[in-house]
Amino acid sequence: MHTISKSGRRMLAQPSPWIGTLLMIFGAAAHAQTERYPSRQVRVIVPYTAGGANDIFARGVVTRAIADLGSTTIVDNRPGGNTTIGTQLAARAAPDGYTLLSVDNAYTIGPSVQISLPYDTLKDFARITTIATTSPLLVVHPSIPATSVKELLALAKAQPGRLTYGSTGSGTTGHLAFAQIRQVTGIDAVHVPYKGGAPQITALISGEVSMLLSVPAPLLAHIKSGRMRALAASGAKRLNALPQLPTLQEAGVPVVMDSFWGIVAPAGTNAAIVKTLHEAIERVLKQPDSRTRIEEMQFQPVGNTPAQFDDFVEREVSRWLGVVKATGAKVD
Repeated sequence: MHTISKSGRRMLAQPSPWIGTLLMIFGAAAHAQTERYPSRQVRVIVPYTAGGANDIFARGVVTRAIADLGSTTIVDNRPGGNTTIGTQLAARAAPDGYTLLSVDNAYTIGPSVQISLPYDTLKDFARITTIATTSPLLVVHPSIPATSVKELLALAKAQPGRLTYGSTGSGTTGHLAFAQIRQVTGIDAVHVPYKGGAPQITALISGEVSMLLSVPAPLLAHIKSGRMRALAASGAKRLNALPQLPTLQEAGVPVVMDSFWGIVAPAGTNAAIVKTLHEAIERVLKQPDSRTRIEEMQFQPVGNTPAQFDDFVEREVSRWLGVVKATGAKVD
């Protein structure tokens, strides 16, 4: 741009400071639009110790999806606080697609059992997809004289307070699902929390507790050996591995509870990145070897859209809030 001086000489005008600022902004925007995602390592936070289902899906599904997109993944196990430590870390991360969080039922139960979460489950995350679901099993110790849900309920009503049920801790899926069962059936049973899945299974096998509700994979061998007896599946559908086993609904108990595992990102993550991640994970879940491996572990691959996952999470949060309000269940 030129100006004319009083002497008539042509002079180069000094650019306004805001022009330089705009150039930097547009330059950064252009760079962001052209930068390939992912162009560096992606961190997947797992709010549990290594070895559980969240960890397995992070390492076996998400890592493979990121590799297919041309990058690498680091799985960051951050257990503690009933998953709040790892979840809060993810909520506060930059919404750039390079921090993801593996979630399960604890993610949707949290708002109902924890007085002050350091994040908002619904507002602080961008849902990407549900990776898998399964139907937990209601199992009893073989000494319990009940071979059906109907007989178990009759026994519990005849001997109030005698039967006990284990869980992986207060405020967990097993605890609240049984609280709902107690509420809708009117039975009186005593809750016994344990510090994880293995301890509660050991307690059932030894007869320390009468029954429990848990994901099927670690239970099937014990069911086959006779160390525990399966009475029902709690999900919407029967379990493929035990097709003869009715669901709780089919057995007359109006409770449907599926376990799920999914992946989310911090709120504000670009919709295009969310779409890229969803499509990559969905491709992995559709590959025959992935489906076979997941189904062998008694999970059902899903791969739903971000919008469908959003709807599911909203329903689950509302559902557990209702259960806790109706039953008065608390975290001890």
